[in-house]
Amino acid sequence: METIYRIADRLWKRFVKWLGEEKHQERFILTCFVLSLLPLLILSFYNHPAMDDFNYGILTRHALTENKGLAVIPAVLGAAVQRAKNLWYSWQGTYTFSILAALRPSVITERLTFIQTFILLGVFIAGFWYFTEVILHRILGMSKAVAVITACVVMTLCVQYVPFGVEAFYWWNGSIGYTGLFSVLLAFMGLLADALHKKKITVKRMVGLILLEVLLAGGMYPNALLTGVVLFFLMLDVLADKKYGKVMKIQGTALFLAFIPAFGLSFIAPGNARRQAYFQHRTPFEAIYKSYTKSLDYMFNEATNVVIVLVLIALFLYMLWKLKDSQFSFRCPFLFTLVSYSMVVVMWVPGIYAVRYISGGRYFNILYYGVILFYASNAIYYAGWLRRQCEKCGDQVMELLKKAAPAMLGAVAIGCVVLGMWKIDIVTNLEEITSATALKSLVYGEARVYDKEIREREALYNDPDVKDVVVDEVTYRPVLLYYGTLTTDPNDGRNLAMCEYYDKDSMVKYDPEGDGNSGDGNTDTQTDGTDADTTENTETENSEAETAE
Repeated sequence: METIYRIADRLWKRFVKWLGEEKHQERFILTCFVLSLLPLLILSFYNHPAMDDFNYGILTRHALTENKGLAVIPAVLGAAVQRAKNLWYSWQGTYTFSILAALRPSVITERLTFIQTFILLGVFIAGFWYFTEVILHRILGMSKAVAVITACVVMTLCVQYVPFGVEAFYWWNGSIGYTGLFSVLLAFMGLLADALHKKKITVKRMVGLILLEVLLAGGMYPNALLTGVVLFFLMLDVLADKKYGKVMKIQGTALFLAFIPAFGLSFIAPGNARRQAYFQHRTPFEAIYKSYTKSLDYMFNEATNVVIVLVLIALFLYMLWKLKDSQFSFRCPFLFTLVSYSMVVVMWVPGIYAVRYISGGRYFNILYYGVILFYASNAIYYAGWLRRQCEKCGDQVMELLKKAAPAMLGAVAIGCVVLGMWKIDIVTNLEEITSATALKSLVYGEARVYDKEIREREALYNDPDVKDVVVDEVTYRPVLLYYGTLTTDPNDGRNLAMCEYYDKDSMVKYDPEGDGNSGDGNTDTQTDGTDADTTENTETENSEAETAE
């Protein structure tokens, strides 16, 4: 036993010594982050299309099956645009989202559904990574390793505690418009921040920024509105600050002016008025006030747990150490807190204004990302501010602080241990982790059985000789994969959409009760609320409208 202890002690000391170098810290954190994503990626191979995936893919599916060779490309693209046009007139103006939803990769074959998770996670990581690299490395002057470590920590909190994992990285229709475009928005803000730092925008970057803002302007309204607010304040900044040249002032103004018609095209859609008829909206001022109050309640009561608090404390201490080389002033921390939190609140306004509440897990996902970014950015900013204040006190005070640092860190460590032991519930907190949920579905065999049963269904769906489809209920409903299937009502809009998608006369789930009108009998078979397209006879106008857009 003593020999084992000595070996373990020696290995631990070597590991601690190895971890002392910044490049090794980067490699360790990056490796842990990648490993944490493996269960999510493995689970994606058991994923299948669901709900409005079929509704949005009807035209592109038929364009794909009715054309051959190179003619498929323009036909499919044209079908996606037509889908967006139909929805623009009948339900909502989010034209770029409609196109992206219609271009679901698994339209080609259901066996490609796994690639959607790779795409969504890839875009998410790229957006967060680039935004963090610009802010921490290029603007604050910290090393790339610090930027990578911070990005991995923040992304881990976002991925592992996302409120509705199925709507973040698995269900294409719900994911791409919210998590997907939010990730694009982060990359867009990173590009803008880099341009402000360099005080210039090249022609290529200007073209790229305009294309990205058009993409965001036609996306879901929380992301679109935040894009507009960011561009407006960027314009004010470049116009008011003398450090920017005339060309930069023109470019900053042009970016905002280019956004207005792109967003206006979404805003003036006739479908928005039709959709709004189902709800009583608030006044703009009431919506803003309610967004502040409701977002504060959400942040403290739902979006925060003890693990997040402990990680943020660690991030604060880490930045307090690493910001010694930064030349940034970190002035007016309270103003930074107000502005950064207001950016989070902006995303609440469309839902609170349009339908008086936030509905849809995918909407809460991006609100959660906003809260985590708010926490992380403030932890970094206040660490920098505190360091600047200490530096102003002189060398003697800094020397005293260095001597007292071990004792203070020890006190903080003890406090964190006590807080963790007091508040952490191993079972409950473990169940909240997205990767743990994925592992549970994999280890218990739920995902395998679900995949087998859905594949058997899809064989019927794709059999041209079968025109009337009746299926049994699935045995398991994996939390990260299941988002509703066929219902027992043959006239349900979801069933009718699948009929048109697969060219069937009828599709229904077997009803053991035999009443034919029991629905799916489960709250997770909700629709996106974007399926009331009057140009297609597959949707019902009374579908539940989860508009958090």
